[in-house]
Amino acid sequence: MKPLYLPSAVIGNSLSLATFGPSGEIMGFFYPHVDFAQNVREGMFALHLPGRQKRDLAWCFGDSWTRRQQLAPDGDVLVTELADSEQGLVVRVTDFVPPGEHALVRRFEVRRERPETDYRLYQYLKLDVGDVGPRNAVQLMPDRKVVLQQYQGIVLGVAASREFGIQCGIVGPAGASSVKKGMAASVLQGGDQCMGDVDFAVGFDLGISAEWDVTLCLAGGRTREEAADRARRLSDAEYGALLRATEERASSILAAVPTCDQEEFARAYNRAVLSLLDLYDESAGTFIAAPEFDPGFRYSGGYGYCWPRDAAHSALVAAALGFADRARRFFEWCADTQLDNGHWYQRYWAEGTEGPSWCVRQHEIQLDQTCAVLHAAGRFARMLEKEEAISFTRRFHPTAERAAQAIVRHVDENGLHKQSSDLWECSQGSFAYTNAAVVAALREAQAVFGMNVLDLGRIHEVLLERLHDRERNRWARRIDPEGRVDWTADSSCLGLIEPWGFLDLDHPEGRSLALRTIDFVERTLMRDINGGQAVLRFENESYMGGGTGCVNTLWLAQCHLKVARVLAGEERASRVKKAKVLLRTVLANTNPVGQLPELIPNTDGFAYWAAPHGWASALLIQCVHLLDALARDDRRTEATWERATPF
Repeated sequence: MKPLYLPSAVIGNSLSLATFGPSGEIMGFFYPHVDFAQNVREGMFALHLPGRQKRDLAWCFGDSWTRRQQLAPDGDVLVTELADSEQGLVVRVTDFVPPGEHALVRRFEVRRERPETDYRLYQYLKLDVGDVGPRNAVQLMPDRKVVLQQYQGIVLGVAASREFGIQCGIVGPAGASSVKKGMAASVLQGGDQCMGDVDFAVGFDLGISAEWDVTLCLAGGRTREEAADRARRLSDAEYGALLRATEERASSILAAVPTCDQEEFARAYNRAVLSLLDLYDESAGTFIAAPEFDPGFRYSGGYGYCWPRDAAHSALVAAALGFADRARRFFEWCADTQLDNGHWYQRYWAEGTEGPSWCVRQHEIQLDQTCAVLHAAGRFARMLEKEEAISFTRRFHPTAERAAQAIVRHVDENGLHKQSSDLWECSQGSFAYTNAAVVAALREAQAVFGMNVLDLGRIHEVLLERLHDRERNRWARRIDPEGRVDWTADSSCLGLIEPWGFLDLDHPEGRSLALRTIDFVERTLMRDINGGQAVLRFENESYMGGGTGCVNTLWLAQCHLKVARVLAGEERASRVKKAKVLLRTVLANTNPVGQLPELIPNTDGFAYWAAPHGWASALLIQCVHLLDALARDDRRTEATWERATPF
């Protein structure tokens, strides 16, 4: 099995996602949800170029091509351009997922300086429908001119705007493929149905015209008829109309959200907004962390799942952008997936079933996830108008009450939470970050949902007493399962500033401690990376070679900006400047088309990891909103000064 599908670009429409390699390879087509199934194992295209000095079949990943790939600046349309100067040949591939459709539309446009030669274009597909290789079935429906491949209740259909040839086969040992041999020979040898571990190719004769194009559609359906109808309808539709509808979806989203006044970050902000909403599954009502790219769990435990904590963060940012319906549906999803004990599992499939997890045993649960959902529900209620807030809190109250009781049961007599896993899912104990999350969640339970819970002041006091060393200006990571204080530096202490608001920035003592916390993270966890500086998750990090985190770096930038709002003059300006430097570092380390990753690896062969990442996208959006708010405050201050000062 191919171990990794690290995409260079991702596009979606909140129903399906499609992922691509740098040569325009289709790496994944996620249907029926944005997290499952990936459905594609190989999706390369090739041209048969008679008379080449080397091999006649030029695969898109071959050495003869120069490549350029980009997403539309403020859209979800991907363009990959391959050029072969020796052949005088340019292939332009445009990919998009039309709004409201479980489908990928792919447009090939070929330009030739020497059109007298009869070229052929092939799209090869090794589909593992339902993430299953064996027991698939592929078949041509001649009357519809649609190729269908299916496994149980998932059917994919392929249709085109031009006549095509087809060959299907069974993949042999070590990946041997009669279909690829047929492509190399420029003769697709028929064979229009097959069962097992199947593959197929569709081929087009380009004739001798200088310019040629075809529209290909890959569509999903629950039945053969549904998949065939969708593929045929979209491949027959006017290409320009489909493209305009996709562009209009993106432009309508960006027109509806608060604008970015920071010209330097405007394009990145727009990209983050689109990424965040593409990772929302409209049919399920929740957000996933990132498109799956490691389905075999070879390098990680996989990313294409909903973590309640990440999704709660995404839901609040979506609501702040004006998409309260997404947030409301997320909390309905939470009510449906809550466990009988009041907690949530580590992660879920988007449709609500439990995902493969390793933090489910009682002493390993991720308590911060339960806290995050309850805290976010309270914050969301505060965003709503009075009547809407009353309605929401009434409906969510049973869920909130079970969550609050679960949190209370997990607090020990000493005032700190009992053993659980940390947010990074790599150690157990009682953590500064998670204890702050307990306070934040129960604060919302009291203030918004009217519950009588623990003495939060007691937790506050014990946390500061046990896990902070004022003299050394150092936060402990945890109290480990043996009761020892672990002084490993961990960037999650930033959570005491944001999102948990454990440190009161309006109070001099809380503000001073927040500034020292930021200094602690900079002093212990900042590392040089690709001409900038970024933040490790924690000391002695080893995951992905011990690389820095995009999430953690944006988190630090956000904390600088939160503190800047309660400062003035040079102190404020200094914090804003530091935040912008961190943002620039992150934006210099995205995937090739500008989508934000989770991590900036320190491992050969990986320049980015898990992009686009929902949490990272949400953090960038929050940072931009904070920058804009600070700029508006400064402009108001300057205007007031000018009016008050005679010149």
